[in-house]
Amino acid sequence: MSIHSPMREALFVLLLAQCVPLFAQGHEDTGDALDTILVTASRSPLARVNVGSSTTVISRMDIERQQARYVTDLLRKVPGFSVSQAGTFGSQTQVRVRGAEANHVLVLIDGVRANDPASDDDFRWEYLSTSNVERIEIVRGPQSSLWGSDAVSAVVNVITRSGKDRNDMGLYIEGGSFNTFNGGLQGGTGSDDWSLGFGLERLDTDGSNVSRGGDEDDGSDMTTASFSGDYRPTENLLFNAGVRIVDARSQYDPTDFFISGLPVDGDIATDTRQTYAQFGAGLNTLDARVFNQLNFRYLETNNRSLTDGVEDSSTGSDRVTVSWQSDIRLAENMLSLAVEHERTRFQQRGEVSFGDPNQDQEFGVNSAIADFQGKSFGPLSWLLSARYDDNSDFDKAFTGRFALAYELSEATRLRTSIGTGQKAPTFIERFGFFPGQFVGNPDLKPETSVAYEVGIDQSFLSDELSLQLTLFRQDLKDEIDGFAFDPDTFLFTARNKPGRSSRDGVEFAAFSRPAESLEFSVAYTYTDSTEEDAAGQHVQELRRPRHSGSLTANYRFADDRANVLLYADYGGERDDIFFPPFPEPSQVVTLGSYWLLGLTAAFDVSKNVNVFARLTNLLDENYEQVYGYNTPGRAAYLGMRLNFGR
Repeated sequence: MSIHSPMREALFVLLLAQCVPLFAQGHEDTGDALDTILVTASRSPLARVNVGSSTTVISRMDIERQQARYVTDLLRKVPGFSVSQAGTFGSQTQVRVRGAEANHVLVLIDGVRANDPASDDDFRWEYLSTSNVERIEIVRGPQSSLWGSDAVSAVVNVITRSGKDRNDMGLYIEGGSFNTFNGGLQGGTGSDDWSLGFGLERLDTDGSNVSRGGDEDDGSDMTTASFSGDYRPTENLLFNAGVRIVDARSQYDPTDFFISGLPVDGDIATDTRQTYAQFGAGLNTLDARVFNQLNFRYLETNNRSLTDGVEDSSTGSDRVTVSWQSDIRLAENMLSLAVEHERTRFQQRGEVSFGDPNQDQEFGVNSAIADFQGKSFGPLSWLLSARYDDNSDFDKAFTGRFALAYELSEATRLRTSIGTGQKAPTFIERFGFFPGQFVGNPDLKPETSVAYEVGIDQSFLSDELSLQLTLFRQDLKDEIDGFAFDPDTFLFTARNKPGRSSRDGVEFAAFSRPAESLEFSVAYTYTDSTEEDAAGQHVQELRRPRHSGSLTANYRFADDRANVLLYADYGGERDDIFFPPFPEPSQVVTLGSYWLLGLTAAFDVSKNVNVFARLTNLLDENYEQVYGYNTPGRAAYLGMRLNFGR
C-alpha cells in the first residue's frame, strides 16, 4: 500500500535530517579525490579542484556495485537530476537537470554530440546501457560556451572503456523477472604505443504493461556494439578512433483519444538505430607547450514507428562535426583556442493525409571558442570561456562562462560560476508535421538563459566525511512551448513564450566512511521551477519534483570478495498534464511521491569468477513518473561474470 504523499514528504525530510551528520556525497567523492582529472569541465583536461561548477564522476566501480543496466538508474542519485520514464524498460525516458527542459542537457558519448535531432533534440536515454562504460562525467550549470547548443543546464559525458592498461576479456550473463536476458562480451589489449577495446551487449525483456488496464506486456530489446583504438607512432603524435552502434526495438501503448484519454493496449512499436563515430589526431609542438588536435565526429539516427508490425512513419538525422583546437600552455595556465563546423540534417517520412509530412531539412553552424584556465594565483583558480556561433538559420549567438574556485584550506573549498546558455529550436518544433496533431513553426527564436551558482565543499577526518552544498538559479527567456494550440488549424504547434521562466534550488550531497569496509552516501535536491501562464501568473513547470534524493549504504566483507549495496531513491510529488477527450480542456494533475528500494550483492568465487544478484523496487511501489503510464513492480535478477587474462 502506498504511503500518503504528505507523509512521504515528511518521512524523506526526517531521514535526511538524521543522515546529515553521517552521510556524504556518493559518486564524486567516494574514493574520487578533488585532484581527479576531468575532460568535460573545460576544453582541455583539468583537475576537479580547479573547477568552479558542480561536478559528479560516476566510476566503473559505482556501476558494478549498483549493477545498473541503464545509465538513468545511476543518474537518479545525482544531485539536481530528475528522471521521468513513460512506462517500462525501453520506454521513452527524459532527464531534467535543475528544473530545465529535457533537451537542455547535452550528452556526449566519447566526445560525440549524442542528442537526437530527429527526436526533438532529446537524448534517447532508454537506449543507453552501462555496458562497456568506464566512467561518466557530469558538469552542472550552463556549458554552452564550451559545447554549444543543448548545454543549457548540464553536460553528461559518457566515456566508454578502452584497451589501455588492459589485457583481458570478460563475459557476463544475467536473467530474471519479466523474462529478462542480459549478456555481453568485452575486452581490451595493447601496449605503450597502441591499444584496442571492444564491447558487445544484448538486453532483451518482455517488460510489463504500460497502460493502467489490460494485460499486454510491452517488451523491448537492445543490442549495443562498440570498438575503440589508439596509436602513438611517436612521442608527440597520436591517433584515436571509435564507433558505437545501438540497434533497439521497444513496444508501447497508444493513447485512447476518444474515450479515456489514457494509454490502452495496442500493437505499437519503435525501431531505432544509432551510430556514433569519432576520429582524432593530436600533435605536441614547441616542447609540448602547444597541443594541436583535429577531431571528426559523426552521429546518425533512424527512428521507425510501427503499427501492427507495419511502418507508418519515420524520422532520421545525421550530424557531422569537424573541429581544430590548440591548447597553449602559459606557465601554469592554459589557453585553448578552437574553431568548429557542424552540419545537421533531418528527414521525416509518413503517409500523406491532410498534409504532407515528408521533408528534408538541414542547417549549419560555424563556431569559434576560447577557453582560459587560470591557475597561477595559488589557492585561487578561475575559468573564463567564450563562444561565437554563426548559425545558418538564426541570429549570431555569443555565450560565456566565468567560474572561480578557492581553496580556503585543505578541507574547505569555495566555488562559484555564472554562465549563459542558448538552445536552438529543434527540427520538430520548426518543421515537424504529424497529421491531425501537430504542425511546426519555422519562425521560432532560440531559447537563452543566464544561470549562476555558489557552493562549498567541506571534508572532515582526513576525507572520511565530506559534504557538498550548492545554491543555484537560472532565468530562461523565450522558452519554447511545444504544445501550443493553434486556433487557425485546430492543431498543436510550437511558440516562444512571453516573460521568463526561473529555476531556483539547493543541492546537498555527502559521503562517509566510518569503517574501511562500510560507506554511506546521501543526495538531496530542492527545485522550484516556475513559468508564466497565459494570465502572467507564475505556475510550477511540469514533471519537476520539488524534492528528490537518494540514500545508499555499501558494505564489503570476506576479504573484499563480497559486496552488498542497499539504496533508496526518492521522487517527490510532481505536476503533469492530462489531455481528456475533446471537447474537455487539458488538466494539470499531480503524481504522488515514491520510494524505490534496491539491493545488490556480489561475490568473487575465484579470481576470474563473480556471481551477482539484484532486487529492484523492493516495496513493489505502484507509481507513475508520466501520467497514465505504469512502471515495473518488484523484480529479481541473478547473473555470473567471467574474466580471462587478469
